[in-house]
Amino acid sequence: MKQHLETLTEYIQIYKDCDVTQDGNTLSECAQQIASTLFFLEIERAKYHDLWQKVVYKLVLEGTPVNRAENQAHVLHPEMYQLRRIMDAAYENLNAIRSQLSWIKAGLSNQ
Repeated sequence: MKQHLETLTEYIQIYKDCDVTQDGNTLSECAQQIASTLFFLEIERAKYHDLWQKVVYKLVLEGTPVNRAENQAHVLHPEMYQLRRIMDAAYENLNAIRSQLSWIKAGLSNQ
């Protein structure tokens, strides 16, 4: 998971630093790398979600209120929250890159 998060950070930094008005090749590469890295992170998130659900289920069966069981599961598996927040931000960056690519494409078509 750490390697995937580092890859995500690297390509978002490349996107941040590139000339978004003209560098379509770099933007395309960033979009490809971010999208594929998000796929692998979704697999990781699913694993942590399963672990989280098992904790909640076990605690509820033992009589713990659902809210408290969820809170305890979050404490035991903080990766769930971390992945959700990081991945949401990465998807927003990916959408911005796609919009920028569309803008570049429209500009080339209008010339």
